[in-house]
Amino acid sequence: MNQLNPTRRNIITGALMAATFIAAVEVTIVNAAMPTVVGALGGISLYSWVFSAFMLANTLTVPLYGKLADLYGRKKVFITAVLLFVAGSALCGFAQSMGQLVFFRAIQGMGAGGVLPVTLTIVGDIFPFELRARAQGWFSSMWGLAAIVGPFIGGWTVEYLSWHWIFWFNLPLGILIVLTIAIFLKERTHEGEKSIDYGGALLFSLAVLGILTFTQLIGSEGAGHPLPWALLVGGAMLLIFFYRWERRVKAPFIPLALFRNRIIASSNLSAFLTGMGMFGAINFVPLFVQGILGESPTLAGLAITPQVLGWSTCSVVAGRWLLKQGYRPPIVTGTVLISLAALSFLLMGPHTPYVLVLVSMFVLGCGLGLSMTTYIVAVQNAVSGNERGSATSSQMFSRSMGGACGVTLMGAIMSFRLKDEITAYITAHKDELSAKTIHQLEQAQGVTNPEGLATLPEAVAQQVSSFLAQSLDTAFLTAALFSIAALVAAWLLVPKGSAASLSAKE
Repeated sequence: MNQLNPTRRNIITGALMAATFIAAVEVTIVNAAMPTVVGALGGISLYSWVFSAFMLANTLTVPLYGKLADLYGRKKVFITAVLLFVAGSALCGFAQSMGQLVFFRAIQGMGAGGVLPVTLTIVGDIFPFELRARAQGWFSSMWGLAAIVGPFIGGWTVEYLSWHWIFWFNLPLGILIVLTIAIFLKERTHEGEKSIDYGGALLFSLAVLGILTFTQLIGSEGAGHPLPWALLVGGAMLLIFFYRWERRVKAPFIPLALFRNRIIASSNLSAFLTGMGMFGAINFVPLFVQGILGESPTLAGLAITPQVLGWSTCSVVAGRWLLKQGYRPPIVTGTVLISLAALSFLLMGPHTPYVLVLVSMFVLGCGLGLSMTTYIVAVQNAVSGNERGSATSSQMFSRSMGGACGVTLMGAIMSFRLKDEITAYITAHKDELSAKTIHQLEQAQGVTNPEGLATLPEAVAQQVSSFLAQSLDTAFLTAALFSIAALVAAWLLVPKGSAASLSAKE
């Protein structure tokens, strides 16, 4: 496909950049809107699953999409992924309950899992070697643009239209992308047998799903219920089966041999712990801004923007720093900044100035930019060229899985604490509360935004707001502990030495 004329290639590139944008902006738009959505639909116990269902489906499908693109061609797989993403978006807009929204977000995530990796594969196909680095820069800029405009789009849509439209706006652009790629992208598929480890993918998906469901149910059902523990044991057993399966197959879903390399093992462990901590906490910052500080949905979504801007800025710094002093300094500095940001969340309360939230998010973004960029470069250079794709996937997979586990765990912790506080309050004031107020409190409907709290008696609203603040404090404490664990892992395990000395010999 490198022989494309410039006009055709530019058209295809524009469509691919648009696909990257809608996949990236979906994250910031949903972050901005979720406090309002959960206020409308209720079901705050499923709040974290709106994010984790998307992240889990996205993460688990990335390796499969890469192999399917090799086997069946980029064009067919890309179009299928975009259509799946658009269909999931449409269904999300029609959701009538949080349970439905979680299920439809999983469908959307399955589509997103193919949009980004296959996009980058097509870029490698249509651009000659000397132009690929510049082209990748264009696609990276879509994430920065999404971080800036996403919160505004999400907040404005929630305030002036309806939360349903944050999902529906993907439809016309997605269809235009599909038509453009279908018409202008021509390719020749390569014949040959390529094995796909469906068994490994299924075992791992079921194992992780079981463990994540355990963290969800332990918060909603309580520690005394047998089902969560059965799911935890089942998930652990499936992980053992998965490990044995992967040792036998030719082309494993996750190449376990990579983890014998110290730089890969330490980078992936630290990235996983960081994902558990801060990728989980990021999803709760808009809830804090809107539910505790009482700010608008627009400002709640905008709180995410400094984190992405800090990440983009410090990614450039990391690239230069690691070449001069090796991987360890930017990784350790990054995890220190992440831990400081996590600790700052613990000091925030109802009277925290909004600008301090923005500063903390920028510091967090700087830490993520230094560490995550260095992790990627480190694992890519630690292996030979024919293993580089698997090594890169293992790093992205580790941090994404950490995020999926973290947001689910913190959501369960927050939900359990909030439910416990509200139940105790209802028991103590049952004679003073109306049946309508009790029902609203039991469903936690409207307690995550100022408009919902305004429907409660003033004294009750003040109490519920304090309960939400305490619950979020518990979630942020969990995030801080995982972030500090990531710092310890990086300090103890990331090897010293120059980037060249830790690179594989080609």
